[in-house]
Amino acid sequence: MIKYWILIKNEFQRHLAYRANIISYSFGHLFEVTSQVIIWSVIYQNSQIIKGYSYSEMITYVVVGWLLLFATSNYGFEEKIAKDIHQGTLSNLITKPISYLKYMTAVSLGRIVIAFITVIIIEISMILIFRSRIIIDFSFIKISILVVMMILAFFIRLFFAILIGLIGFWIVEISGTYFSLNILSKFLSGAYFPINLLPAAYVTASLFFPFAYTFFVPLQIYLGKASLAQGLKGILVEFIWLVLLYAIIKIVWHFGLKRYEAVGI
Repeated sequence: MIKYWILIKNEFQRHLAYRANIISYSFGHLFEVTSQVIIWSVIYQNSQIIKGYSYSEMITYVVVGWLLLFATSNYGFEEKIAKDIHQGTLSNLITKPISYLKYMTAVSLGRIVIAFITVIIIEISMILIFRSRIIIDFSFIKISILVVMMILAFFIRLFFAILIGLIGFWIVEISGTYFSLNILSKFLSGAYFPINLLPAAYVTASLFFPFAYTFFVPLQIYLGKASLAQGLKGILVEFIWLVLLYAIIKIVWHFGLKRYEAVGI
């Protein structure tokens, strides 16, 4: 366990040298959120309620949702894993007494610390900027459920990123696959707009996948549109998906190693 803690600390210290890059990511997300706020503000000029969402609820959905999305990001882990495979770096890692999956998890945790600190600072700024437009709820039970869901969402997105990266065992370039699947996952999660603006059949289908529980469901709980019991159910679904994704990763890893040729060594 100590070796993984050292990995977390080393990755944290290494990324201190690249904090400008993380800040750039943060401001990029900030501009994205601001543009969504502007778009929804224009849409609500002629409407007070859209599909059960008031203007304040929609802006809250966007602003608080950004916090969930950014705090659970993995920053291109897919390409890092594929690069380890294609450049032969993986050989150095699998010969050491560490699990590659645990290694990647530790590296991800080391990276997310700086990003999360940045998120907190920018989120406070956003709350101050949009305070007259958003709903602020500090209910202890509700926030506790959201924190647990956010932690599980982080690992769901991490495992999903690892799976995409492991595709590198079979194909040389994964950037197109990564880009397409990333857009699809954001769409299914409700990151672009609440998925219940779409037909009920789509919402029902989306809830069978893990993505809605990383964004849409937590926001419904925060806005009071879903009960705390539904939040606990969401936590259970996230946990089940984590177990399933882990099992899939182990299977893909097993067959991927059989194809691995250690190119670059």
